[in-house]
Amino acid sequence: MRIGIVGAGAVGGYLAARLAQAGHTVSLVARGAHLATIRERGLTLDTPDGCLNVRVEASDEPAELGPQDLVITSAKTPALPDLVAGIGPLLGEATPIVTAMNGVFWWYGHGFRPGGRVPSTARLDPEGRLAAVIPAARALGMIVYSSNEVTAPGVVKNSSARNRYVVGAADPAGFDRAEAVAGDLDGAGFAVEATADIRRAMWTKLVRNLSTAPIAALTGATAAAIIDDPEVARVGRGLFLEGAAVAAAHGFDGLADDADAVFAKGAGAAQKPSMLQDLERRRPMEIDSMLRIVQDFARDCGVATPTLDAVVALVVLRARTAGLYTAI
Repeated sequence: MRIGIVGAGAVGGYLAARLAQAGHTVSLVARGAHLATIRERGLTLDTPDGCLNVRVEASDEPAELGPQDLVITSAKTPALPDLVAGIGPLLGEATPIVTAMNGVFWWYGHGFRPGGRVPSTARLDPEGRLAAVIPAARALGMIVYSSNEVTAPGVVKNSSARNRYVVGAADPAGFDRAEAVAGDLDGAGFAVEATADIRRAMWTKLVRNLSTAPIAALTGATAAAIIDDPEVARVGRGLFLEGAAVAAAHGFDGLADDADAVFAKGAGAAQKPSMLQDLERRRPMEIDSMLRIVQDFARDCGVATPTLDAVVALVVLRARTAGLYTAI
């Protein structure tokens, strides 16, 4: 199967290496030193079980790669519009387009009306560039449970004992497409699950990220350190419960029930969240798709989020001070 991966960073690099190892024909859209190294030396994946190196076709010009049977975009939200703008040559008439990312999907409001209102995600695609290239009726989302980091050009380090991905369609009628994609990806060394409710899966992951990622960006701490510190964990729990309350206002009840398990001592990952990794590497941070969009939803639904509001103000200032955030 021909699989094109757009944005071959940490998550995309992991998927590319595993899928190539499983026998798929993988093409990467990458840039800069990462691209140059992949072309010269191949893509290296460093895992708890050892290293593997694969040779894949890679280019910064999608037209050089040609039509694919499946396209996965794994770029983070700030970079996504620019990368997606050029993916037309990768798409056949029926090529599924899977977006793997943290936070809220830009198509979240497609066909979804909690409380009779359409939740606005204009913050995530303000100029409509994503919608122009990827029709929401054809889009799929991917939730990532896999810890990966680009440690050097052409090298991705995976630190998860188990890597799991959840796939679902933006359009609730698209479960068959999600199931077909999950089947296509199966057998590549990671678990893939199709869901009929990708939005609930999104919220389940998002409230966990919400509880540690912004604190990590402010303190430099790992998720484990945040959860194991009683005073800081109290702030994290506040973020978690406020996020769960916003999800409940959209009809996704029960997420707050997981709070004790999420904040049990020793439950946190001993790794820096991606928001902190981006800050340290001076890359644009996922502030809009993970933090401010939740504030937008909360205000629209009348849900109070005092902890989130305070923490987001600090994270935005931290990012602006580093020259990594300019949005209003």
